[in-house]
Amino acid sequence: MDLHTSPKPRRLNVREQLVLSVYWFSINAQSAALFPIVIPLQILLFVPRGQVGNVQQAVLLGWISAVGAIVSLIMPPLFGLMSDRSTSIYGRRRPYIVAGTILLVVSALLLAIAGNIAIFVIALIINQFGSNAANASYQALMPDIVPREQRGEASGYFGLMTILGNVGSLGVAAFLLGSFTLTSNDSAIIRRGATIFYILTGIALLVGMLITIIGVHEIRFQRPVTESAQAKEKAMLRFRRWFVVNWIAPWREYNFRLMFFTRFAVMMGLALFMTFIEYYFAQVQHTSNFVQATAGVALLALLGALCSAFVLGVWSDRIRRAPLVCASTICMALASLTFVIAPGSFPLWTLGILFGVGYGAYTSVDWALAIDSMPSLNSFGKDLGLWGASGTFPNIVAPALGGLLIYVVSIYTTTALGYRLIFAAATIFLLLGAIFVLKIRV
Repeated sequence: MDLHTSPKPRRLNVREQLVLSVYWFSINAQSAALFPIVIPLQILLFVPRGQVGNVQQAVLLGWISAVGAIVSLIMPPLFGLMSDRSTSIYGRRRPYIVAGTILLVVSALLLAIAGNIAIFVIALIINQFGSNAANASYQALMPDIVPREQRGEASGYFGLMTILGNVGSLGVAAFLLGSFTLTSNDSAIIRRGATIFYILTGIALLVGMLITIIGVHEIRFQRPVTESAQAKEKAMLRFRRWFVVNWIAPWREYNFRLMFFTRFAVMMGLALFMTFIEYYFAQVQHTSNFVQATAGVALLALLGALCSAFVLGVWSDRIRRAPLVCASTICMALASLTFVIAPGSFPLWTLGILFGVGYGAYTSVDWALAIDSMPSLNSFGKDLGLWGASGTFPNIVAPALGGLLIYVVSIYTTTALGYRLIFAAATIFLLLGAIFVLKIRV
């Protein structure tokens, strides 16, 4: 298969769409279970055990998540910009996808063998560098190749592969680590299960990367003639123009600003919800098999997501995308609210499916809406990297906010109330996202 970047990309068939989107499966196969299940359990190896989800563990989880996400705030637009300007004979995007995948595999090996908290944090930072290099370049590869009239369809494939990767990740994590409970809590279970998880997901990353670099071919980027004139300008003027064009101009666009803040609100809600859900089951609902409960809800959510992701992604090519994103976000907010006001009162399968229907629709339509809102067709990598900060910045703020909230609440009352307040904050952010998205003009 030979996919070429061009001013007017040609229509893609089903096989080409699958090859183009398969790397989303590989990325999510590792990342989906990382912070909801694997990392919270590995933290128990470094913090005095006590009760699972206690204040010390929650605060450490929050700050580890925040430190790793700081890298994600800075790196995506830089990697996207570099791939926009790359003149490699191997393509604009693929070299960064390869480099990012290698870093992800290296970080997985370090996370598996980490014997102290310092190596553990360093490995997570390397993971963030690799994830951002691969993600920023890969997500820009898609608008290079996908024609405008197929963006919704491509977004549907993206959502489908994301969900399948999530299912695989959470299923493997639950199988390998599910025997660790409040009563059966041998550290060997964590070490053995985490090591196998990192090995399997590392293999998935390498396979997905190979399919991408072999199956998707790019045209070598040719610098515009105008750049030779720019090279003659004084250094300061050239830098000023570069800075304004690349970093200031996108924020002057109404749609870009609103799309950024919409996704920021939704990702804040999701980050608060997903970072602490495993400890929530241990602390609030006192579920002995809290690992399996976390994975079970997540898998049920993904079952609901499968029902909505692909169909709504394709359908969004025919109708306005913003109302679909709004409705999907409200579904997630309702599920999150139920965990606040009535913990344990509703069957988990209904909440999981409700959340999943919203998540699947949001995942499959949001990417296409973002592409429609980008300021320029010539700088997708950099602009998507800037927009991507709307998803990574919450990963800094939300874990730190959640850890601080639990710490403050535990001083005056029970830790369990802190977890319920975190889910209340998640609900508020999700509702704000549902409101903001309706204001986008596309």
